[in-house]
Amino acid sequence: MSLVFYARVSSTDQNLARQLARAKKVQADKIFADKLSGKDIQRPEFIKCLTYLREGDTLEVLSLDRLSRNYQDIKNIVSELRHKHVAFIADDLPNLATGNPLIDQFMLDMIIGLMSFVAQNEREKIKERQRQGIIEAKKRGAYIGKQLEYAPNSVNPGKRAIYFGLQAAYQSQAYSITQLAKQYGIARSTVYRVMKRIKEEK
Repeated sequence: MSLVFYARVSSTDQNLARQLARAKKVQADKIFADKLSGKDIQRPEFIKCLTYLREGDTLEVLSLDRLSRNYQDIKNIVSELRHKHVAFIADDLPNLATGNPLIDQFMLDMIIGLMSFVAQNEREKIKERQRQGIIEAKKRGAYIGKQLEYAPNSVNPGKRAIYFGLQAAYQSQAYSITQLAKQYGIARSTVYRVMKRIKEEK
């Protein structure tokens, strides 16, 4: 029986430190972590996590919205865990212990349903604020669209430098995707993506 911890932040610029510190504190046997949006469950490490879990294991997350920010997805995930007889702990959920397992389960389901709705509602509000912000920026003529993370005009000087480093490697035609990923501390998929764009820009 393993204690499995899943951590998630929404983007590569965000920090997993607080969640990983919690995983270390509870002495998790296995940790999975993604730096991707919680809009759905199509996250590589999360899929690996669900596949890894076995009957008798426990899955822990720092908060319920780390699983997902989609109401139906959270309900489906919790249902799948229950079907696999995997215990579930979300640190932001109350610890119910009435002595009656049926009542405890009923109350937990109600709380999960409510907090799942809150998580999705927050995401919808964020999307609406972004949409309104884009509309206002367009009115002012200040909207320039989504900025590429690794590009010559990236606002992040470190990522701008990585772009030029990958560009130089591409021009030399003497490079290894794996070596570049290790050299710059980025995923191989990121190297592939940037290299493809550099090739298309030629």
